[in-house]
Amino acid sequence: MYFLKLLLLCSLFLILHADSTKLEPVTLQLQWKHQFEFAGFYAAKEMGFYEDIGLDVEFLEFKENTSIVDEVLSSNADYGLSYSSIIADYLNGKPIIMLANFFKQSPLVLIVQEDIKTLYDLKNKKVMGLANNIHNITLYTMLSKFGITGDNIKTTPPSFSIKEFRNKEVDAMSAFITNEPHELNEAGVKYNIFDPLAYGSKYYDANLFTSEEELKNHPQRVRKFRDASIKGWHYALKHKKQVIELIKRKYNSQNRSRKALAFEAQQIEHIMLTNVYDIGSIDINRLETIADTFKDSGFIQQKTYRDLKNFVYDLPSNGLKFNRHELAFLKERQAVIMCIDPNWMPFESIVNSKYVGINADFIKKIETRLGIPFKIFNTQTWSDSIEAIKQKKCDILSLAMPTGERERYLHFSTPYIESPLVIVAKTDKHNVLDITLLENKKIAVVKDYTLIDIIKNRYPNLHIIEVNSVEEGLKKVANSDVYGFAGSSVAIEYYFQQGDYEALKTIAHFDEKLSLGLAVQRDNNMLFYILQKVVLTLTNEEKESILKKWLNIKYEKTLDYTLIFQLMMVMLFIVTIGTIRHFTMKKLNKKLTKQMQAELKHSQDKDKIIFDQNKLAAMGEMIENIAHQWRQPLSQINSSVLVLDGLLQQKNIQDSEIEEKLQEIESLTLYLSSTIDDFKNFFSPTKKREVFKLSDILLKTVAIIQPTLKHNNILLQLPYDDNITSMGYPNELQQAILVIINNAKDVFLSNATTDAKITITTKQEQKYFTIFICDNAGGINKDIIDKIFDSRFSTKRSSESMGIGLYISKMIIETSMKGSLSVYNNKEGACFTIRLPYDITKSI
Repeated sequence: MYFLKLLLLCSLFLILHADSTKLEPVTLQLQWKHQFEFAGFYAAKEMGFYEDIGLDVEFLEFKENTSIVDEVLSSNADYGLSYSSIIADYLNGKPIIMLANFFKQSPLVLIVQEDIKTLYDLKNKKVMGLANNIHNITLYTMLSKFGITGDNIKTTPPSFSIKEFRNKEVDAMSAFITNEPHELNEAGVKYNIFDPLAYGSKYYDANLFTSEEELKNHPQRVRKFRDASIKGWHYALKHKKQVIELIKRKYNSQNRSRKALAFEAQQIEHIMLTNVYDIGSIDINRLETIADTFKDSGFIQQKTYRDLKNFVYDLPSNGLKFNRHELAFLKERQAVIMCIDPNWMPFESIVNSKYVGINADFIKKIETRLGIPFKIFNTQTWSDSIEAIKQKKCDILSLAMPTGERERYLHFSTPYIESPLVIVAKTDKHNVLDITLLENKKIAVVKDYTLIDIIKNRYPNLHIIEVNSVEEGLKKVANSDVYGFAGSSVAIEYYFQQGDYEALKTIAHFDEKLSLGLAVQRDNNMLFYILQKVVLTLTNEEKESILKKWLNIKYEKTLDYTLIFQLMMVMLFIVTIGTIRHFTMKKLNKKLTKQMQAELKHSQDKDKIIFDQNKLAAMGEMIENIAHQWRQPLSQINSSVLVLDGLLQQKNIQDSEIEEKLQEIESLTLYLSSTIDDFKNFFSPTKKREVFKLSDILLKTVAIIQPTLKHNNILLQLPYDDNITSMGYPNELQQAILVIINNAKDVFLSNATTDAKITITTKQEQKYFTIFICDNAGGINKDIIDKIFDSRFSTKRSSESMGIGLYISKMIIETSMKGSLSVYNNKEGACFTIRLPYDITKSI
């Protein structure tokens, strides 16, 4: 009897235990077929992260014509992964919640046949997989910049294969940068890529979402599922090879090779930007920007407003989250010292010793979120403030806009205020003129305003007169001391309402706008990252509320009989034109035909230039991304050094060797930060000529490349002349030399050259100097030596190289520095010769 009772108790325990450990089934609808794109979710399941929270997750592969949002709302799936289109779905009334974002950049690109050099060439061509829907908005936004719409291309449905492209049955296809380029490379197909990212189209992808019903009924399950999925992505990125083997074994319905999955993994880690953003994080401001694009494109029909903050699950207060280093920095910080423009209402000013204006209201919000005050450094003019920030008397500069000069010593946050730029003049007319018509007119501009750089670069026909404030500039116009004043339309309208400026009218508009944000001392990276985070939490509603408060301008509504008369005259003119149009059309058509033929030839000549510029723009974007990702770890390294130094002092530990190593780390991070600036300055359109010693450039170049050469047993000899001094662009020259040396290194490695050697020598002439860079790699094949500087020629596969390194070097030397770059073979190998004038200004 006792044994029977014991058996019953054990059975009951096992039943209860089985019930308690039973996993709850949930489903995740994928946005495509199984591949590394969903590696984080596979890892979460296979490593037991989902099981640990009591979930048994099933993955549903995408099927043609499936609406992922509808699958979730109809409970066919509990969770879904989709594109940025879910933002439009939410704003159009769908009851969904965004849980996490994994891809910070969309992988969608346009792959075109090799002979298509610019997007202009796509007109009337056949494009596969480019349906005119919201999922392709990134591609259509890019195409619209070249005047291409769905009406002037031939679209065909996607086949989800490269077969049609390989057989040249289509001229282009939409593709993912993570997949198709690898397939094309393996098949030996040549192609060009146009990436919307290089044209300013920045969209989210791989967005995890669920229904409002799921969140309401299972709030704990939602949180646990999201957190476990994020944990899975952390694991997948750290253990790519292991997860690739997992996909090959269990999730390989597309039969992808290990090599293809490895390529995809590398590309995906790049677009996740994990060094900049936390995995799964959502930027509410990015969502609002994407939403604005959808509204402009007509994809959002609903007129009633839905707050995107309600769309994002568990959004932190104001979307703000600091890491431990940033929190420690804020805890120690007493205040942020800010320099302002003391005479720029309604943007900002000091009135009765108080900081007031539009930006003062923004700063109050920023202060609240940081928990530390902003103190104004007293200056009399904007020029004084510029000088003060240069001398590091203040930490930040308010309402600043980047220029080439300022970027040498300042970081710039994302802008949060914009204003049109106009010219006002003393006139009784209402004509709006083309700025190019104002030849040699004296135009007043506030000293050290960014507008001065814009005018000098874009409108050299204007004669600039510098003034200390907007009010001083307007008075000069009213007194006829200058023809006009150029500045922010917002500031000008404010002063119009405050003073007697009835005779002044707006006569011209600039194409450019003021885009204003905060500027931070370049050597204070931590403060910059913190302020950038805060600026990104400023919502559109907050911005509109502040601007509405200050820009509530009232206008009198009067009947303008002059305008009515002008309209009548215009209508009469149109009728007259219509009458004579029939008789002049044939003659006009003949003339237009000739003009179009001439213009077409001119346009084709420009296409190649645009194509090359697009490549440079893409490279500039890439360098900017690398620089942005690089600075944060460098800043953290420096912070760690400071912490270690403080701990040593606190514990009264004195060790000269440790101190020496800490100083070495600090100097190395400064050097790396300087290298970032060198690469960024290389793409800067506002670069300035400098006096430089050639030996300094050569030594700096060697310092960068020497570790790589040494690792590959390549000897570099440098018997240079230490007396050559020149005037030009030293950073650009350095990059050109670096490309040539790196090219030689690649040849040595591919040829397995023994006793590899590169020699750099210099030679002085009367007006020129020459740099010889020679190697002993056997020389360049005679069949290709005349092609190596061509922008589309490369001896490497496209997956390994853009094929434009030597082309860019030649452009630098011959276009930018007015010299020459050539190559010849000697007995041992190839010799590149760079011939430059001592002062490029004398050769222009």
